[in-house]
Amino acid sequence: MLTPPGLLLHPKHPDMITSGFTNTHRLFLQAAISRRLMTQAAALNVYSQICNVTEEQFDQDQFQDFITQLNEGLNNVELEFRQAQDEISGEAVVALTNTNGQKIAQVATGYSPTELEYFKHLLDAIIMADDEAFCISSTAALHEAGKLKNKENKALAIPKREAENLLDRFVADKWFIRSAAGAYSLSMRSLLELQTYLKETYGDQVQECTLCMEIITKGQRCEVAACSSRLHHHCASQYFKNMSNPVCPTCHSAWPGRVLIGLPDKTSAPSMIRRRRRENDVAGDREGEDGNARGEAEDDDEDEDAR
Repeated sequence: MLTPPGLLLHPKHPDMITSGFTNTHRLFLQAAISRRLMTQAAALNVYSQICNVTEEQFDQDQFQDFITQLNEGLNNVELEFRQAQDEISGEAVVALTNTNGQKIAQVATGYSPTELEYFKHLLDAIIMADDEAFCISSTAALHEAGKLKNKENKALAIPKREAENLLDRFVADKWFIRSAAGAYSLSMRSLLELQTYLKETYGDQVQECTLCMEIITKGQRCEVAACSSRLHHHCASQYFKNMSNPVCPTCHSAWPGRVLIGLPDKTSAPSMIRRRRRENDVAGDREGEDGNARGEAEDDDEDEDAR
């Protein structure tokens, strides 16, 4: 019986994953474990090849039902295939995700506690980047490696060479994307697998596309500052394709598409980290709590070093 390595034995139900699965299900799951994230075209190609091996009939129109069957079998082991459109290309993607996404340590397995702490630091800097840039420069990312601390407030600094290797590993493992200008941003794997963690941790700081309602870190936003509209590039292209004079889907003002979320591939991110103000920080200011520390709109490296 062919089954995916590392997923067979469950402490209470050892046959939980394999029960009810055909060899086609098992082989596809094994392929997904090794890839984690595939374009839908690639996933269909894998499915087709597996059907050829198992001598099952390949029917592209049945692929969605096939994914649904897999998810039903994986539900009790906190795994799920999630589908979305790539933020950059708009291409449909399929990702095998850990549904217990509120705990990074359980999702990003294979990393040491110190490496996970570094990952969380980078994640925070990306999500809270000023002006919805949703990225961090390589210089700022390496600087963060020297400021890690454990729960006892003891230093956990990672040497520069090790940090460089770890950043490469985060990219290779498809958690981050590195732009041509050296800026790190969230990959589709992070957006799909960590969506629960991101929404619970950052609340309204995590933006959603007004049309598809998925998390958005690359796209366009309304030029009216008070308007909440945010659109992926591919969503905007589809929505405005028959409009000679595009208008915002929320406030109906003109939408020239000039104000961007995220940075273009060849645009450099700021060398210092600048963070947006959190909602609870604003509330604290209004109540007069901790006025000296919580009234800051920017949080850059020089400020953090001073503290």
